[in-house]
Amino acid sequence: MSTVAPSLAAEALYLHQGLFGRAPEPVVIERYAAAHRKLFAGAGSDLIARMAARGLDVEAVEFALRRRGRGELTRKIQILCYLVEVRSSYQRYFVALNPSRVRAARELAAAAVRSAWKLAKGEYLVRRHGLL
Repeated sequence: MSTVAPSLAAEALYLHQGLFGRAPEPVVIERYAAAHRKLFAGAGSDLIARMAARGLDVEAVEFALRRRGRGELTRKIQILCYLVEVRSSYQRYFVALNPSRVRAARELAAAAVRSAWKLAKGEYLVRRHGLL
């Protein structure tokens, strides 16, 4: 990880913890930095650095910014998800291991409520912290 810029390592760590609730493996940080260098100019994002410094909810802010057509954060989250979805330790996030229609309906209803909450929270955080 010594070849990874500190700002990119911090960005990968913040995004990963916000999405998966744990620190990423070093290889994920290295691959995130490599992908970032190919797809984005410069070091880490100022927006993400401000979000991390304030401890803001990654999902909520991303939802609100995506609705406004600001897609940088969305693209970075997509990159991170592409990198981890092939790793066996993340399988439970991407694959239903025990399919059940009842559980699926319950989780879908819960996701709808959670999405409404994340949007409202994101709108508040974007306005409150001047992230536009």
